[in-house]
Amino acid sequence: MMQHLDRTSLGTPSRQRDVGGIRVSTTAYAGSSALPVHEHGYAYLCLVAAGGYRQSCPGREDECSRGLLLVHPQGHRHADRFYPQGARSLDVFLPPALLESQGVRRLMSDYRQLRLPGAEILRARIERELAATDDASGLALQAAVLELTAQAVRIDDDTARPVWLPRVLERLHDAPEATPSLGELATLAGVHPAHLARAFKRCYGVSVGEYQRKLRIELACRALRDPSRSITEIAAEAGFCDQSHFARVFNKFTGQTPSAYRRTLQIPSQ
Repeated sequence: MMQHLDRTSLGTPSRQRDVGGIRVSTTAYAGSSALPVHEHGYAYLCLVAAGGYRQSCPGREDECSRGLLLVHPQGHRHADRFYPQGARSLDVFLPPALLESQGVRRLMSDYRQLRLPGAEILRARIERELAATDDASGLALQAAVLELTAQAVRIDDDTARPVWLPRVLERLHDAPEATPSLGELATLAGVHPAHLARAFKRCYGVSVGEYQRKLRIELACRALRDPSRSITEIAAEAGFCDQSHFARVFNKFTGQTPSAYRRTLQIPSQ
């Protein structure tokens, strides 16, 4: 069963501190241990501080070694199996105001892995200030975390597509007539349904449902070339509940009725 987490971890937290709305913590994981499939209620950054692990997401597995920064959007589903030497992670939860800034919002919109220049230096700074108790440690910790975040925003490719997007597209293109729910597609992608909906529209400018309807109309257009097939039959095969609904959607996308479209192909209407 999938576990749902907020700002907590399934490992053993060793240090944690809140400063300026930012929460920073380090967590140790025992060697050869494993975490079941889970998701977090908040988007967060995870810097592998020591050791490493294999992370499994739907359709892929990644080796997460020391120095790798993982960007986990809200609701990203994954499971972890730690190396024999175990691992330690440095987890950063950013405040809502920062998450709403353009660059950070883009960075946190999709799961990705980044190798930052100077990541080891920043990791050492953050852990040092996390353990410090002097009056300046809070400011220094906040500054180091913001520098880490800024580097991640800069190195991130603004045109990058979500790593899970090909799986969703393949599902939609393989069976345009099918009616998978947003939840089913999100399970396939390994992300939260709301995240899938937002990221999909950001990439394609239309909702998942609108994209699927477009695929159905393309399927129908190809079928209309066959004069032996009736429009009613084509409508049903393309996944429309009735011919009237099919005609309305077809007209929306093509500006013609199915019969008129068929006439432009010089094929007798059925």
